[in-house]
Amino acid sequence: MAISEEILNYKIIRQPYRITMAKWDFTVTQKRILTKIISLLQKEISLVAKGMPIGQLEIFSNLDDSIKLTFSLNDIVKNSNNYTHVKNALQELRSFNVQIVLPATKSKKSKHPEEETILTGLIERAVLTKHSRTVTVVIHKATAQELVKATNGLTQFAENIMYLTDNSYTQKLYEMISHWKDKEVFSISPEEFRERLSLVDKYPQTKDLIRRVIKPAEEELKEIADVFFIFNTTLTGRKITKFNFVIKHKKTLHEEDVQLIRLKEDNIHLLKAHLGFRTEHINSIAHIIYRDDIIGDLRNKIIEVYTFIHEAGKSSKTAIKKVPEYVIQALKNEYGNQD
Repeated sequence: MAISEEILNYKIIRQPYRITMAKWDFTVTQKRILTKIISLLQKEISLVAKGMPIGQLEIFSNLDDSIKLTFSLNDIVKNSNNYTHVKNALQELRSFNVQIVLPATKSKKSKHPEEETILTGLIERAVLTKHSRTVTVVIHKATAQELVKATNGLTQFAENIMYLTDNSYTQKLYEMISHWKDKEVFSISPEEFRERLSLVDKYPQTKDLIRRVIKPAEEELKEIADVFFIFNTTLTGRKITKFNFVIKHKKTLHEEDVQLIRLKEDNIHLLKAHLGFRTEHINSIAHIIYRDDIIGDLRNKIIEVYTFIHEAGKSSKTAIKKVPEYVIQALKNEYGNQD
């Protein structure tokens, strides 16, 4: 199966494990927005992970209680018809309650340290510019600080997987297995699985849960993701007691593919640097140069022809005058013309 263009170009981001495992029942669009916010905070997340105190981060150095983050609407939607969906999702995120208890600090009005609690939405407000297709979200500083804390570790995943899928369960399962991708198998009880994915009251029959939630995500991630899973279950008697996610990795380019590309590039370099090839010459035998099954043998043949031409060039009587044309014909004789 060929790897899609989207996967070849995915961007890896990191987010706090607490965010990965948070029991937030987000819609697809809401999750895309949160992912974009996390993406825009990558610098801060990395610095905190390296030990920098949050209070020293430049983004929090101003006196305002809020920070602004701007991104393109095109980053999180597939077409212009989703503008209304984004607007609705932003409105819902404004009403998504967040309670943050700040460490107790000394107050000018009191001799005793006072604890401060901030009640806010996940975002305070958002400004959408329809024609330029930009979104600016305003987040309370305390909320943003919670989004960059790396106390319990980080989850690393490909950002654009969140934008490629229209299935919220695919989003959630992808984050989960991305966090455990260094394991061969991630196992979880059906009860804990329901709780983590906010499915306590949905699909009461386990077979329906597997069919409606897990299997569609399993098939989709095989197609679009760098990390996917093969699902199976553990039975105790007739009861399913474990969901097992056998984690698989799909490289952006498999190691053997990388090696083939390098060998092809080396062959082209030999032809250009030592045998006078130009682009039109390369194109005329592209069907030979880019064949995977003869890469190594082709290199040996190019060196053989080069050696013959070099030796022939020692005498004016035997020198090859049109070197590229000679090489092209030699390779065609060896490997055949294009079908």
